[in-house]
Amino acid sequence: MRKNTKIAIAVIVLAVLTLIIVLASTVFAVGSVRLIWYNTPNGTLASLTNENILKSSGVQGNSVFLLDRDKAIENIEKEYPRLRVIDIEICWPNIMNVHAIERQEVYAVRIGDKYAITDEYLKILDIVPTYTSTNINPVVLEIPDLDDNYQKGDTIEHEYFETFVGVYNGFIAMGRDLTDMRALCASMSYTNAHLTITTHFGVTIILDNPTQNTQEKMSFAIGVFDKLGTEDYGHGTIEVFLNSKNKPEGRYY
Repeated sequence: MRKNTKIAIAVIVLAVLTLIIVLASTVFAVGSVRLIWYNTPNGTLASLTNENILKSSGVQGNSVFLLDRDKAIENIEKEYPRLRVIDIEICWPNIMNVHAIERQEVYAVRIGDKYAITDEYLKILDIVPTYTSTNINPVVLEIPDLDDNYQKGDTIEHEYFETFVGVYNGFIAMGRDLTDMRALCASMSYTNAHLTITTHFGVTIILDNPTQNTQEKMSFAIGVFDKLGTEDYGHGTIEVFLNSKNKPEGRYY
Protein backbone atom coordinates (compact mmCIF):
# COMPACT_ATOMS: atom_id res chain seq x y z
CA MET A 1 0.00 0.00 0.00
CA ARG A 2 2.78 2.40 0.91
CA LYS A 3 4.48 1.75 -2.41
CA ASN A 4 1.27 2.46 -4.30
CA THR A 5 0.76 5.63 -2.28
CA LYS A 6 4.23 6.87 -3.15
CA ILE A 7 3.65 6.12 -6.82
CA ALA A 8 0.33 7.96 -6.73
CA ILE A 9 1.94 10.99 -5.07
CA ALA A 10 4.73 10.97 -7.64
CA VAL A 11 2.22 10.84 -10.49
CA ILE A 12 0.24 13.74 -9.00
CA VAL A 13 3.39 15.83 -8.54
CA LEU A 14 4.48 15.11 -12.11
CA ALA A 15 1.03 16.03 -13.40
CA VAL A 16 1.07 19.31 -11.49
CA LEU A 17 4.54 20.16 -12.77
CA THR A 18 3.49 19.34 -16.31
CA LEU A 19 0.43 21.56 -15.93
CA ILE A 20 2.56 24.42 -14.63
CA ILE A 21 4.99 24.09 -17.54
CA VAL A 22 2.15 24.03 -20.06
CA LEU A 23 0.49 27.06 -18.49
CA ALA A 24 3.79 28.92 -18.30
CA SER A 25 4.43 28.30 -21.99
CA THR A 26 0.95 29.25 -23.13
CA VAL A 27 -1.30 31.16 -20.73
CA PHE A 28 1.63 32.91 -19.00
CA ALA A 29 3.70 33.60 -22.11
CA VAL A 30 4.08 37.28 -23.02
CA GLY A 31 1.54 37.75 -25.78
CA SER A 32 0.91 41.47 -26.03
CA VAL A 33 2.16 44.88 -24.94
CA ARG A 34 0.48 48.09 -23.87
CA LEU A 35 2.61 51.20 -24.47
CA ILE A 36 1.77 53.85 -21.86
CA TRP A 37 3.17 57.35 -22.51
CA TYR A 38 3.90 59.82 -19.71
CA ASN A 39 4.29 62.70 -22.16
CA THR A 40 3.12 63.33 -25.72
CA PRO A 41 5.55 61.76 -28.21
CA ASN A 42 6.53 63.50 -31.43
CA GLY A 43 7.83 62.45 -34.84
CA THR A 44 8.24 58.73 -35.44
CA LEU A 45 7.54 57.91 -31.80
CA ALA A 46 4.00 59.22 -32.22
CA SER A 47 3.27 56.43 -34.68
CA LEU A 48 4.71 53.59 -32.59
CA THR A 49 2.30 50.73 -32.03
CA ASN A 50 2.05 48.13 -29.30
CA GLU A 51 3.17 45.56 -31.85
CA ASN A 52 6.32 47.59 -32.61
CA ILE A 53 7.27 47.57 -28.94
CA LEU A 54 6.48 43.88 -28.49
CA LYS A 55 8.68 42.95 -31.44
CA SER A 56 11.59 45.16 -30.37
CA SER A 57 11.49 43.89 -26.78
CA GLY A 58 12.57 40.42 -27.90
CA VAL A 59 10.51 38.72 -25.17
CA GLN A 60 7.40 37.68 -27.07
CA GLY A 61 6.47 34.15 -26.04
CA ASN A 62 8.72 34.18 -22.96
CA SER A 63 7.22 33.17 -19.65
CA VAL A 64 6.25 36.15 -17.48
CA PHE A 65 7.80 34.29 -14.55
CA LEU A 66 11.20 34.37 -16.27
CA LEU A 67 10.89 37.82 -17.85
CA ASP A 68 14.19 39.71 -17.98
CA ARG A 69 12.94 43.29 -17.64
CA ASP A 70 16.39 44.85 -17.98
CA LYS A 71 17.03 43.04 -21.24
CA ALA A 72 13.61 43.99 -22.59
CA ILE A 73 14.28 47.65 -21.74
CA GLU A 74 17.71 47.49 -23.34
CA ASN A 75 16.26 46.01 -26.53
CA ILE A 76 13.45 48.57 -26.80
CA GLU A 77 15.70 51.57 -26.14
CA LYS A 78 18.31 50.31 -28.60
CA GLU A 79 15.65 50.11 -31.32
CA TYR A 80 14.12 53.48 -30.36
CA PRO A 81 16.83 55.74 -28.82
CA ARG A 82 14.41 58.62 -28.23
CA LEU A 83 12.17 56.46 -26.06
CA ARG A 84 13.05 55.94 -22.39
CA VAL A 85 11.35 53.08 -20.57
CA ILE A 86 10.49 54.13 -17.03
CA ASP A 87 9.13 50.77 -15.95
CA ILE A 88 7.78 47.45 -17.16
CA GLU A 89 4.97 45.74 -15.29
CA ILE A 90 3.04 42.58 -15.92
CA CYS A 91 -0.73 42.66 -16.21
CA TRP A 92 -1.69 39.06 -15.57
CA PRO A 93 -1.66 36.67 -17.13
CA ASN A 94 0.42 37.68 -20.18
CA ILE A 95 0.30 41.41 -20.96
CA MET A 96 3.41 43.57 -20.60
CA ASN A 97 2.75 47.23 -19.76
CA VAL A 98 5.61 49.45 -20.92
CA HIS A 99 5.64 52.90 -19.25
CA ALA A 100 7.65 55.35 -21.34
CA ILE A 101 8.52 58.97 -22.03
CA GLU A 102 10.10 60.66 -25.02
CA ARG A 103 13.66 61.73 -24.28
CA GLN A 104 14.46 65.43 -24.60
CA GLU A 105 17.43 66.97 -26.39
CA VAL A 106 19.48 68.45 -23.54
CA TYR A 107 23.15 68.42 -24.58
CA ALA A 108 25.19 68.67 -27.77
CA VAL A 109 28.40 66.79 -26.97
CA ARG A 110 31.44 67.18 -29.22
CA ILE A 111 32.75 63.77 -30.32
CA GLY A 112 35.65 64.15 -32.70
CA ASP A 113 34.55 66.38 -35.57
CA LYS A 114 30.83 65.76 -34.94
CA TYR A 115 28.24 66.48 -32.26
CA ALA A 116 26.12 63.96 -30.43
CA ILE A 117 22.69 65.26 -29.43
CA THR A 118 21.86 63.63 -26.08
CA ASP A 119 19.34 63.70 -23.28
CA GLU A 120 20.31 64.51 -19.67
CA TYR A 121 21.60 60.94 -19.23
CA LEU A 122 23.94 61.34 -22.24
CA LYS A 123 21.91 58.90 -24.33
CA ILE A 124 22.72 59.72 -27.97
CA LEU A 125 19.55 60.63 -29.85
CA ASP A 126 21.22 61.88 -33.01
CA ILE A 127 24.63 62.71 -34.47
CA VAL A 128 25.11 65.85 -36.56
CA PRO A 129 28.16 67.11 -38.51
CA THR A 130 27.96 70.72 -37.31
CA TYR A 131 26.23 72.52 -34.47
CA THR A 132 25.60 76.09 -33.30
CA SER A 133 24.24 76.81 -29.84
CA THR A 134 21.25 79.13 -29.50
CA ASN A 135 18.91 79.89 -26.62
CA ILE A 136 16.32 77.43 -27.93
CA ASN A 137 18.39 74.33 -28.67
CA PRO A 138 20.61 71.90 -26.70
CA VAL A 139 23.48 73.15 -24.56
CA VAL A 140 26.98 72.49 -25.89
CA LEU A 141 28.89 70.14 -23.58
CA GLU A 142 32.66 69.93 -23.91
CA ILE A 143 34.13 66.73 -22.43
CA PRO A 144 37.90 66.36 -22.88
CA ASP A 145 39.47 63.17 -24.26
CA LEU A 146 36.14 61.67 -25.26
CA ASP A 147 36.08 58.56 -27.46
CA ASP A 148 34.74 59.44 -30.93
CA ASN A 149 33.44 55.95 -31.77
CA TYR A 150 30.00 56.42 -30.26
CA GLN A 151 26.94 55.68 -32.39
CA LYS A 152 23.31 56.74 -32.29
CA GLY A 153 21.57 54.84 -29.50
CA ASP A 154 24.72 54.54 -27.35
CA THR A 155 25.12 56.17 -23.96
CA ILE A 156 28.25 58.27 -23.50
CA GLU A 157 30.26 56.89 -20.62
CA HIS A 158 32.10 59.37 -18.44
CA GLU A 159 33.29 59.45 -14.86
CA TYR A 160 31.40 62.70 -14.28
CA PHE A 161 28.19 61.43 -15.86
CA GLU A 162 26.07 62.21 -12.78
CA THR A 163 27.38 65.79 -12.73
CA PHE A 164 25.65 66.52 -16.03
CA VAL A 165 22.46 64.85 -14.82
CA GLY A 166 22.68 66.97 -11.67
CA VAL A 167 22.88 70.22 -13.65
CA TYR A 168 19.64 69.38 -15.43
CA ASN A 169 17.99 68.35 -12.16
CA GLY A 170 19.10 71.64 -10.60
CA PHE A 171 16.79 73.46 -13.00
CA ILE A 172 13.92 71.05 -12.33
CA ALA A 173 14.38 71.51 -8.57
CA MET A 174 13.95 75.27 -9.04
CA GLY A 175 10.66 74.78 -10.86
CA ARG A 176 12.27 75.39 -14.25
CA ASP A 177 12.21 73.22 -17.35
CA LEU A 178 14.41 72.43 -20.33
CA THR A 179 13.32 75.62 -22.09
CA ASP A 180 14.73 77.66 -19.19
CA MET A 181 17.96 75.68 -19.19
CA ARG A 182 18.49 76.30 -22.90
CA ALA A 183 17.62 79.97 -22.51
CA LEU A 184 20.30 80.42 -19.83
CA CYS A 185 23.13 78.03 -20.73
CA ALA A 186 25.10 78.26 -23.97
CA SER A 187 27.89 75.79 -23.19
CA MET A 188 29.51 73.80 -20.41
CA SER A 189 33.06 72.53 -20.02
CA TYR A 190 34.67 70.41 -17.33
CA THR A 191 38.30 71.18 -16.49
CA ASN A 192 40.48 71.26 -13.38
CA ALA A 193 37.73 70.19 -10.98
CA HIS A 194 35.45 73.01 -12.16
CA LEU A 195 32.35 72.99 -14.30
CA THR A 196 32.27 76.25 -16.23
CA ILE A 197 28.95 77.33 -17.72
CA THR A 198 28.88 80.08 -20.31
CA THR A 199 25.48 81.74 -20.44
CA HIS A 200 23.70 83.49 -23.28
CA PHE A 201 23.71 86.62 -21.13
CA GLY A 202 27.48 86.95 -20.81
CA VAL A 203 27.58 85.91 -17.16
CA THR A 204 29.78 82.90 -16.35
CA ILE A 205 28.75 80.28 -13.79
CA ILE A 206 31.43 78.14 -12.12
CA LEU A 207 30.61 75.13 -9.96
CA ASP A 208 33.61 74.18 -7.81
CA ASN A 209 34.06 70.41 -7.25
CA PRO A 210 30.90 69.81 -9.31
CA THR A 211 30.69 66.08 -8.54
CA GLN A 212 29.57 67.01 -5.02
CA ASN A 213 25.99 68.25 -4.47
CA THR A 214 25.69 69.18 -8.15
CA GLN A 215 21.94 69.66 -8.13
CA GLU A 216 22.01 71.90 -5.06
CA LYS A 217 24.90 73.97 -6.44
CA MET A 218 23.15 74.49 -9.77
CA SER A 219 19.91 75.49 -8.06
CA PHE A 220 21.85 77.96 -5.91
CA ALA A 221 23.54 79.45 -9.00
CA ILE A 222 20.17 79.92 -10.69
CA GLY A 223 18.90 81.71 -7.58
CA VAL A 224 21.88 84.08 -7.63
CA PHE A 225 21.44 84.75 -11.35
CA ASP A 226 17.75 85.57 -10.82
CA LYS A 227 18.76 88.31 -8.37
CA LEU A 228 21.13 90.01 -10.80
CA GLY A 229 20.00 93.26 -12.34
CA THR A 230 20.07 93.86 -16.07
CA GLU A 231 23.13 96.05 -15.56
CA ASP A 232 25.05 92.92 -14.51
CA TYR A 233 24.32 91.08 -17.74
CA GLY A 234 27.22 90.90 -20.14
CA HIS A 235 29.92 90.39 -17.54
CA GLY A 236 30.72 88.87 -14.17
CA THR A 237 31.06 85.40 -12.67
CA ILE A 238 28.88 83.43 -10.27
CA GLU A 239 31.03 80.91 -8.41
CA VAL A 240 29.37 78.28 -6.22
CA PHE A 241 31.10 76.06 -3.67
CA LEU A 242 30.31 74.13 -0.48
CA ASN A 243 30.84 75.88 2.86
CA SER A 244 32.00 74.29 6.12
CA LYS A 245 28.44 73.03 6.73
CA ASN A 246 28.40 71.27 3.35
CA LYS A 247 25.85 73.75 2.02
CA PRO A 248 26.09 75.65 -1.28
CA GLU A 249 27.51 79.11 -0.98
CA GLY A 250 28.50 81.54 -3.69
CA ARG A 251 30.07 84.81 -4.68
CA TYR A 252 29.58 87.13 -7.60
CA TYR A 253 32.51 89.07 -8.98
